[in-house]
Amino acid sequence: MSAALGAALLAAPTLAYADGGPGQDPAATATANPTTDPASADTPTSAPSGTPSDTPLPSDPPVDEPSDTPTSADPTPSDPPSGEPTPDPSSHAPADGTGAPVFGSVGSDPSDAGFLTVAVSSDSAITEVSADLTELHGAAPATVTVTGFTLVSGTPQDGVWRSPRMSQLPSYGSYDVTVSAQDSDGDNTTSAHATTVDVEPKPVFADRSISPAVLDVEHTHVALSGRISLFDPITGDTSPLAGQTLSVVAEYAYSAVTAADGSYAIDVAPKLNGDNATSVPVSLSFWIANPDGTNTYVLVDSKTLPVVLSPSRIRLDHSSVQIKFGAKASSSGVVEYLYDGTWRPAKGVALDMGYYATTTSGTGGRFTLTDPYIPYDDATFTVETSSDGYLADPYLTASHAQFKVDVVNKTSICFCSSWIDEYSDLHIQGSMTASNGKVPPNHRLYLQQSADGKTGWKSLGWFTTKSDGTFNLDGYVAVPKGYWRLYSAGSSDYQPGYSNSVHFNRTATRITGFNAGPEPVRKGHTVTTTGTLQRLSGTKWVAFGKQRVYILFQAKGKKSWTQLGSVKADSRGHFTARFTAKQDGTWVGVYLASGSYVDAESYHDYVDVR
Repeated sequence: MSAALGAALLAAPTLAYADGGPGQDPAATATANPTTDPASADTPTSAPSGTPSDTPLPSDPPVDEPSDTPTSADPTPSDPPSGEPTPDPSSHAPADGTGAPVFGSVGSDPSDAGFLTVAVSSDSAITEVSADLTELHGAAPATVTVTGFTLVSGTPQDGVWRSPRMSQLPSYGSYDVTVSAQDSDGDNTTSAHATTVDVEPKPVFADRSISPAVLDVEHTHVALSGRISLFDPITGDTSPLAGQTLSVVAEYAYSAVTAADGSYAIDVAPKLNGDNATSVPVSLSFWIANPDGTNTYVLVDSKTLPVVLSPSRIRLDHSSVQIKFGAKASSSGVVEYLYDGTWRPAKGVALDMGYYATTTSGTGGRFTLTDPYIPYDDATFTVETSSDGYLADPYLTASHAQFKVDVVNKTSICFCSSWIDEYSDLHIQGSMTASNGKVPPNHRLYLQQSADGKTGWKSLGWFTTKSDGTFNLDGYVAVPKGYWRLYSAGSSDYQPGYSNSVHFNRTATRITGFNAGPEPVRKGHTVTTTGTLQRLSGTKWVAFGKQRVYILFQAKGKKSWTQLGSVKADSRGHFTARFTAKQDGTWVGVYLASGSYVDAESYHDYVDVR
C-alpha cells in the first residue's frame, strides 16, 4: 500500500449507525476514532443458523453489524472493506505511465452494506470505477451494474472509491462482485470475483438498558428496556422492528414482543439456580429470518448481574413458654434482614418449626408458628428460615432461633378398688400416673365426698402416694352413703386432677378380677372383658349373682365414657362380654346397685389397639 493511501485510511472517520428515524440515510453522521469497549458496545451479535433457538449459541460476533448509532450519507470508511483483497496497488502500478489500474481491498462499506468500497491505484489518476454484482442464489441470478463511484479517501491515483447506494439491487442476499477501473491514460483493469458481499437488513439498537446493577433482597427483578429498528441497506431507510418476539434468559427463559415503535420493556424475576448463586447472566436476543430461508441469531443485550446475600435473623417474642399437657407449642416473632447497616423487617420469608409447622412472614416480618402435635414432655423447639429450595429466600442467609417449652403434665388418678364395710371403713386402692409416662412419687391426694356426686364436694383428708404412685389404705367415713373421689391439687410440673368417683350405700359391692384383653390387640379383633361381681357379706366378699354389669369405654384423649353394653353375671358372679377393638382406650366394668347395695366399679384396664 502506498504512503498516501495508508495515510488516507488512517485519517478516515469511523462509521457507525446513529439513532435516526425511518427514512433517514444511515450515512448522515460519522464518528471518528471510537473508544468503546467491545465488551459493552451496543453492537448486536449474530450468527446464521437454519433453526432458531431460545438459547444464545454463537460466541464470536460477526462483522458488518449495526450499532446503536446510525450513519450519515457518503461516509468515509475507516476500516478496509470486507472481501478478498487484491495486491497492494502501490506495489504494482509502474511509474512510467504504462501500467494499468491495480485493485486493493474490495467489499461492503463496514458501516453500511448498501455501499460498495474499492481501493484502487494506478500510474495515473483513476477516472472511472464500476462494479457488477451477481446474485449467488436463485434459479436465474440477476446481475446489476453499479457506476458513479466517488473518491472518498486518498488521491485519484491511489485512493478508496465508494459507490452510490445500491438501490437497484433486486433483493437482499449474497452477491458476487466483479470490479473494473480505468485511468486517465486509458488503461482498464477488471477483477472478476473480487469479493462476495451480503446485503441484508440489519437491526439497530437504541437506549438499551439492563438494571439493577446488583441483585439483592431489595432488588429481585431484572428490568430490560430499549428500542429496536431495522435498517434497510438497499433503501437506506430505518423503521421500527414491531411485533418481534424477544427471548430473555435469566436463569430461566422468558419471552416478550416489541411494541409498534420497536420498543420493549421487560420485567423478570429470576429464580436463582442454587442456594449459593453469586451471579445471574442475563441476555436478550431474537432470531431474524434471512432471504435464503435460514435464521440469524441476534444478541440485543447481555449483562452478568452479581448476587449479594443479606444476613437474616429471627427474634422470638419469648425464649420459653409453659403450657398444659394437651395444648400445642406455639411461637411468634419477627424475621429481619440486614441492609445498608440497618435491620429491616422481612416479609414473605418461609419459616419452619420442626417438620410439620410452616408459615410465611407477613407485614412487619411478623409470624406465628404452631406445632400440630401435642408435646408429651419438656422440649426445645427451633424456628428457622426454610431450607426448602423452592421456598427459601435466595437473597437471605439462613438463620434460626430456639425456645423452651415447659409442659405441665396431666395427672391420671385411678380409684381402682374401694368399699365401705359394715363398720363404715372406706378402703381405697389405686394409682396415679402422668401424661409424660412418669410416675409422680410421694404425691399428695385428697379424699372428697359428695352426696349426689355432682356438687358439694368436701375434702375429708389427704394421704401421700407411694414412690411408685400407688396407694392402698383404709379410713373411717362418718357418712357411709354417698360419692367419693380423689383430688390432686397440682404443682409446677403437674396439673390438678380428679379420679373417677365411686358411690357406696351401706352394703358394699365390688367387681374383682376385671380384665380387658388381650393387650395389645389388633384393630378389628375381639376384646374380651371378664370379671366377678361380689357383695360384702359381713366381712367377706361373696358372689353377687344374677346382677347386670355394664361395660364402659373411654377412648384415649377423651373425657367422656361410652356404654358399650351389659352382661348378666352368673350365679357365681362371673361375667364375660366381648366387643370389637376399635381404638386405644380404657375399659371398665360397673355394677349399678339398687336398694341397700353400693355401686361397684372395676379396675380400669387400658388396652392398646394396634
